[in-house]
Amino acid sequence: MRKTELLYSETKNMLTHIQGTSESDELVKEIEDFLSKREGLIKEISLPLSDEEKNQIKLVLTWDQQIVQEMQRIKLSLKSELHKLKKKRAVHTTYLNPYNNITVDGRYYDKRK
Repeated sequence: MRKTELLYSETKNMLTHIQGTSESDELVKEIEDFLSKREGLIKEISLPLSDEEKNQIKLVLTWDQQIVQEMQRIKLSLKSELHKLKKKRAVHTTYLNPYNNITVDGRYYDKRK
C-alpha cells in the first residue's frame, strides 16, 4: 500500500472515530497517536504524485479541516469540564471552612438605605 493510501485511510478512520464521540482520556491518547503516525506518513510521501494520489490528498485536506473542528469541540468540552471542576472544588472548600475568608477589621457594611 502506498503512503498516500495509508494517509487517506488513517485520516478517514480518525474522522469517523472522533465525530460525535464524547471526550475521554482514551480519545486524547488516540488523537496523539494518530497525529504522530500521520506526521511520519506525510514525511514519507514523495513528490511526483499521480492524479489519483492528488485526489486523495485533496480529500485528506478537507477531512483535516473537519478533524480540526472536532478537536476544537473536544477542547471546548474539556475546558468547560475543567472550569466546572474548579468551581466545584472552590465551593467544596468554602463549605468545609466557611469562616476562612473573614475580614479582620471588624466592619459591617449595611447595604440598605
